[in-house]
Amino acid sequence: MEKIAISVIIPVYNAEKFLRACLASVQVQSFPYFEVWLVNDGSTDGSACVCDEFAEKDSRFHVVHTSNKGVSAARNKGLEMAKGDWVNFVDSDDTVDKDYLLHLYQAIEGDENDKLIFQGFKMVVSDKDIIYRTFKKHRYGLDDMYLVFQELKMNRSGYPFAKLYSNRIIKANQIRFIEEIHYAEDVMFMLTYMCHIAQVQTVEGANYNYYIRKNANTLSQRIFSFESEYTCYQTYLSRIRVIKERFALPEKSLASVYGVITEYLVRRSIGGLYQKQTRKPKKERLRILKEFTEEQIRFLKAHANFCPWPHRVTIFLLVNHFYYLCDSYSLFIAFVRTIKK
Repeated sequence: MEKIAISVIIPVYNAEKFLRACLASVQVQSFPYFEVWLVNDGSTDGSACVCDEFAEKDSRFHVVHTSNKGVSAARNKGLEMAKGDWVNFVDSDDTVDKDYLLHLYQAIEGDENDKLIFQGFKMVVSDKDIIYRTFKKHRYGLDDMYLVFQELKMNRSGYPFAKLYSNRIIKANQIRFIEEIHYAEDVMFMLTYMCHIAQVQTVEGANYNYYIRKNANTLSQRIFSFESEYTCYQTYLSRIRVIKERFALPEKSLASVYGVITEYLVRRSIGGLYQKQTRKPKKERLRILKEFTEEQIRFLKAHANFCPWPHRVTIFLLVNHFYYLCDSYSLFIAFVRTIKK
């Protein structure tokens, strides 16, 4: 049996409409040394049958059927099963060009496995509207890792696809997607992985086709409970602090990162208090706002300028302890969002 170089993990949930095209594009890769783990996350359409069909016809394809536990649990199941030296993720409603794996694998030099390899992608809005996001070929080491965040805006490149992760590093450090959070779990996985590497290698080209689906109910558009969103924020910030220390990153190189985290903190964490589905009683909201501000006041003050003006208003009210006014303002913002929907 030939050595498996890359394990491709594809979480599947009710993707029957797009799944065949996705799997067919992986099946015809010019790079031959790969396996595919399809994790069917309790689909209620015909996705399970499509997965079984490909597994029966192609020995490189393997299927695990589970109850519905979410995309993070599905990816974690794939990581548990992966036997390849490197791990790659593909979303079940996207496709890849035939040299997708080849171009990623060619960035490996010798026995190196202490790196993250990633490539750009094509954002397909329609047949006539394709946006390319590409990178120049470059290797970032310990001395210039700050450029990964300062120039490449790595915090906005947390998507799981179009990357190669070392399976040895993943297993040695038990790196997993956090199943308790519902947003940015892919960013958290990448940042956790980066805490254990010495290099980031960018690859030219864009061989991954990321489709923007109309009327898609994506998790990134939904806001969950305050507790869930705040846990995500705390995890995000803790990972950044570890990376900052590991690579001795200057504060200015993380300006855009802190801006994203601050906006996340206000828009999603506080927003979780006021969403209709997760809204808490006023007395509890005020208590949480006060405790939240006491914990985060220094961070909010330091990075408020990176936020859009509606969030700056929220921060101003919080740091000046206008909790009742902030509560009313946040209710208004939540109401406006429901109208826009």
